[in-house]
Amino acid sequence: IFNTRLPKFSDPRVRQAIDLAMDYEWMNRQMFYGAYQRVQGLFGNTDCQATGLSPEQELALLNPWHGKVPEAAFGAMAIAPRTDGEDSLRNNLRKAQALLKDAGWTYRDGALRNAKGQAFELEYLDSNEAGARVVTPWARNLEKIGVTLKFRPVDFALYQQRLQKFDFDITSIAFAGTQNPGQEFVDLFSSKAADQEDSGNLSGIKSPAVDALIQHMTSAKSKAALLPACRALDRVIAHSHVLVPQWSAATHRIAYNAWRLEKPEQMPPYAQGEGWAIDTWWAKP
Repeated sequence: IFNTRLPKFSDPRVRQAIDLAMDYEWMNRQMFYGAYQRVQGLFGNTDCQATGLSPEQELALLNPWHGKVPEAAFGAMAIAPRTDGEDSLRNNLRKAQALLKDAGWTYRDGALRNAKGQAFELEYLDSNEAGARVVTPWARNLEKIGVTLKFRPVDFALYQQRLQKFDFDITSIAFAGTQNPGQEFVDLFSSKAADQEDSGNLSGIKSPAVDALIQHMTSAKSKAALLPACRALDRVIAHSHVLVPQWSAATHRIAYNAWRLEKPEQMPPYAQGEGWAIDTWWAKP
């Protein structure tokens, strides 16, 4: 999550450039042994996920906001940058350099600087020193385009306090997936929550368009009304680049005694692994 309250993150081109420097394919191959899949949008793997071009129902909700949301939101859904196939890290870094230059950041005197001469330095806040393992490759790539990313681990109490006061540049938060998004998104992305200390709107996004789409989503009386609102919101958040999509696992890893425990043949969709095991597994006779 980028703290968009900060001037350095006020321009979506800057946020997109930083996103382009993450080489997820390399990380998944070299560090995760191919065990994870890239997150795509807010509602990945659910009916609410936006894909492809915007259909008429979504455009009807988006059209009043021309000029207020990224123009790309009216086209194809944003896809997380890749570094395999036709894409490469080198090309992504070149795109990032162009975006930063357009946003007023130029390389001079040994660093990427804005018009005031301030160097582009970022702090990644974490409550666990182990996070350095996944941040370091990203920082190395950012260094190639003149951006300095420093990893800042703190104890959990201070970490929580700094999140409550929005005192951070970048941090990572796990959003729980849901088939029935609702009022929780007011806390996560509404303009009102952006000004409330200790709210869930860590990014600080303040957008009348987002507020309206959340209102459509939470007031929907049917699935037919809910899905276009969810997907339109998904497009606006993704194309605003307030989030860098990370990764999730498609499996639950559970070690158990197969001589003593039996499990159901089918696992319920979207069940949590621990709760599923505790609530539904049984002892073998």
